[in-house]
Amino acid sequence: MNNSYKTYVWSFLGRISHWLLVISLFSCFITSFYEEMLTLHISIGIVVFGMLLMKIVWGVIGPKYARWSDFEFALKDLKYYFIEKIKNRYRTIQPGHNPASSWFAFLVTWFGIFCCISGFLLYGIQEGNGIFSFLNEDYISKSALIDSIHIFLSYLLLVMIFAHVSGVLIEQFYHKTNMVMAMVSGYKKAKGEDITTTYRMKLLGSLYIILVLLVALYAYFVPENSFTKSKFKEISYKELNYDFYFECSDCHNLFPPFLLPATSWLELMNNQNNHFEEDLELDKSLVKKINSYLVENSADKSTKESAYYLRKEINDSKSYTITKTKYWKEIHKEIPKEVFENDIVEKKSNCVACHKGFEQGIIFDNNITYPPKVTKK
Repeated sequence: MNNSYKTYVWSFLGRISHWLLVISLFSCFITSFYEEMLTLHISIGIVVFGMLLMKIVWGVIGPKYARWSDFEFALKDLKYYFIEKIKNRYRTIQPGHNPASSWFAFLVTWFGIFCCISGFLLYGIQEGNGIFSFLNEDYISKSALIDSIHIFLSYLLLVMIFAHVSGVLIEQFYHKTNMVMAMVSGYKKAKGEDITTTYRMKLLGSLYIILVLLVALYAYFVPENSFTKSKFKEISYKELNYDFYFECSDCHNLFPPFLLPATSWLELMNNQNNHFEEDLELDKSLVKKINSYLVENSADKSTKESAYYLRKEINDSKSYTITKTKYWKEIHKEIPKEVFENDIVEKKSNCVACHKGFEQGIIFDNNITYPPKVTKK
């Protein structure tokens, strides 16, 4: 290969959007493992979505080599590319996308778009947050399916990116094409025509990138914004039903009615003489009043995430110990045992220790605050 050739292939805006996409994609993947980072996850997801949309539009109005019309999608060319890559270590490389990178860029763009859309839909349907929160009531039963699709696409993208990076490193160190620096400097060791970007391209591209970043920052830092706002509000149980509030918060945390189905509440209240080995000694008329309120506001009547999954698991039983459910164990499995032994938490049922708005019916992922790790002496 003649190493004297050098062609300006990737524009400054193209490189900026590329690295923003790389950083935001990996940041999204990392934050997905932390429930309390959900708002940050969504905000970064906006950057991913914005950069992918830019890639689509840039492929139509952008400079040479970035346009979809310059990509090579013929399968015979893809086959020849890999054969030549294996046979000829110092082959001449082309200035634009080769067949492999053409297919990679195309598939990653669209898989990424669908991954983002599924994430935004999941955020609205399962969490009741964001611009798709209006779908929560009608489609909460589809949340598990959408979650599976979102996770599948996330890992598919990760595998594809790993394959892409491996290919770039092979080009860099085996084929000696200096491919890594091409997306840094914009210049590629290839013979071709230098790209030119018009003033209009630079202006519109710059304004668009700035807009995407501002929207992401707005979504993360501004409370009650349309991108993260929840359809569920704090509930004052004291005002709505004082009897329930007083009797059920006198000895322990006030558990919102939507956490158990009606059958579980009825079983619990009808056996109030043996309420976790304690006799509540409540008047029958009072039990009836509280029972009525609990049934009316039970998990059967709620589309909150916790209500849906707890109802789905224990609706056909009379169980009412939430910490023994598979759902509770699954979402708390990553929490270290010592957190529950903390002298602030003390026991698994002390939900208020981490969920600050728990007694007002707020059990949002981004509302989780772990107490200091101070164990009992």
